[in-house]
Amino acid sequence: MSKTGMDLTTGNLQKNLLRLALPIMLSNFFQTFYNLTDAFWLGKLGENARGAVSVAGIAFPLIFFLSSFGFGFVVAGTALIAQYKGAGKHDMMKEVVGQFFLILMIFCGVFITGSFIFLDKILVLLQVPPEIFAVAREYISVILVGVLFMYIFLSYQSFSHGLGDTVSPMKIQIISVTINMVLDPFFIFGIGFFPKLETVGAAYATLLARIIAAVLAVYFLKRKAPLIMPKLKNVLPDPEMLKRIMKISIPASMGMSMTSFGFLLLQGFVNSFGTVVISVFSIGNRLTGFFMMPAMGISNALATVIGQNLGAGKIDRAVQSVKKAFVLIMSIMAVGCTTLFFFGSVLTRFFINDAEVIETGVRMFQVTSIASFIFGIVFLFMGVFNGSGHTKPNMFLNITRLWGLRIPFVLLLSGLAMRYVKIAALQPFLQWMAKPLAAYPYDALWWSMVISNCVIAVWSFVIYKKGTWKQARI
Repeated sequence: MSKTGMDLTTGNLQKNLLRLALPIMLSNFFQTFYNLTDAFWLGKLGENARGAVSVAGIAFPLIFFLSSFGFGFVVAGTALIAQYKGAGKHDMMKEVVGQFFLILMIFCGVFITGSFIFLDKILVLLQVPPEIFAVAREYISVILVGVLFMYIFLSYQSFSHGLGDTVSPMKIQIISVTINMVLDPFFIFGIGFFPKLETVGAAYATLLARIIAAVLAVYFLKRKAPLIMPKLKNVLPDPEMLKRIMKISIPASMGMSMTSFGFLLLQGFVNSFGTVVISVFSIGNRLTGFFMMPAMGISNALATVIGQNLGAGKIDRAVQSVKKAFVLIMSIMAVGCTTLFFFGSVLTRFFINDAEVIETGVRMFQVTSIASFIFGIVFLFMGVFNGSGHTKPNMFLNITRLWGLRIPFVLLLSGLAMRYVKIAALQPFLQWMAKPLAAYPYDALWWSMVISNCVIAVWSFVIYKKGTWKQARI
């Protein structure tokens, strides 16, 4: 692999996709261990296990929401670097990296300050149970400090992916996650000279791991991709490039932030059902994310292939890459989702050996496995739209999936809608909608996933067939 990554405008498409996707999958696999490791060790805190796992579960969607505004810039980084590489414009790649440095500093300053100011109010809105409120606040505060370091790594990862180098970010991820896995039990249980920090200890382990990842990212950028290292002139504000980045990143950020805010609202519904459902939801999110990694990896790889080929003007090759990626995603997802469906009890027991939690987890995995398989199709088309830089479709798809479908169906199927809708004429309809899940109203959280994912998968395909994504953004 050269100092500017891999040329994806030539060669076997399926081989190129797999060469890119496999390191991304492995990287995502280790990334998932950030949360899985926390959940595993926190689940071993005896009588405090349920509360500890609940804190980690609450923190996940909250941090995802608070940091989601910056994810759009990551999408823009991959799309622009890939398209400029396909077009052979190396000087413009330096310009992209330089402007990202400016954006990163401004965004993180505003983000971290604002998050600390409003953290208590956010936790109250989330209906965090009083018995875990103080611990949740301390845990999340530590995680927030690590956001700057997380974005340094994510920015480097987006540039590398655009270049066609997915191996270097994977190496950093493996090192970082390994450090987190090793430090977790030491900080949580106070092994040796380490203080016994219990729940908050998991947050400190994650913070240290992210700092190390950021340092390694800067080192790898200089060593692996010196040709895109910006000069001083590239760091000075460039209105034209900033506009180009914003045109891609703002819709992506809006879609991601509205999606994450929707998940935050869902977490509020989850919290209202108590620690059993909070624990199951937390475990489910992590394991579903784990089994979704192949689709995510291929989707990210597809974005790079799409970007480079559109930049080079090879539209037919871009279309063929979508077909190859579809076969790969569906084949792999079939295996993963079958595992989730049949072994839900075993997977749940691995984290918490609690009869009530296990019973709820079995029902959850039998439904979410179907929803995850369908969402693999959505991931495919999101990769297409992100790689082309046409991020508005993904914004509409993400917002509709949660706000137009999933959240309304959670309210309807769980019976919660009857609390908020006081129109007498609608009460018979609302009661009818809630009747199938009356025994387990929180199962609405899983069934709403199936409904929303089915609708969005069809809509994604319709947008794809229109073909507007075939126009490069450079």
